[in-house]
Amino acid sequence: MSLPTRRQVLRAGGASLVAALAGCSGEGSSSSSDVPSGPSPDTLVTDYDVLTVRNEANTAIFRDAARDDEDAESSYPDDFLVTTDEERADVAVAAEPDGIDEARAFVDETNFDEQTLVITQHRPNACHRVKLLYVTHPPDSVVHLDFCYPLRDASVECSVDDRHVVASLVRLPYSSQDESGWGHGSGSSCHLPPSLRTETEDA
Repeated sequence: MSLPTRRQVLRAGGASLVAALAGCSGEGSSSSSDVPSGPSPDTLVTDYDVLTVRNEANTAIFRDAARDDEDAESSYPDDFLVTTDEERADVAVAAEPDGIDEARAFVDETNFDEQTLVITQHRPNACHRVKLLYVTHPPDSVVHLDFCYPLRDASVECSVDDRHVVASLVRLPYSSQDESGWGHGSGSSCHLPPSLRTETEDA
């Protein structure tokens, strides 16, 4: 049986998507506050570098060399906040997908006196990609990353039953040595929150 293409997946989900949007198209109840929801525009980071690597297998691209788990291969892929050369040494390559050499160079070229490196690993289905929607630097955190999962190109043959691993490498334009608090989130929508729509393009 041939795998459905991204176009077939989009067509199949079109009716439910239209129905979902119809429920949001009307005028909702007015809010008691005029402040748009979402993170403060003052925390938005725009001058970062990002690189994405996709492994068309359900195995991690990077692993934590300092972690000695017997079942590390079956556990959820590691995420990393890398702030020093010592922490960089714990980021080990666990798979060799296309683009891994560029990813190695991206990691090696990070200058921790002036920059911070974040690596997140996601498990989307084979018909979706991972998009970094926005980056913020909250007062109480090194960074917060927000991702979404748009469909891949219409020519891609794929099955939603298959899982891939996608690593997002983000180089931040500030050092955060001796700091550890950070986070990331994701959702199906690739629309910016209302508070950020005047600060950057809503793609």
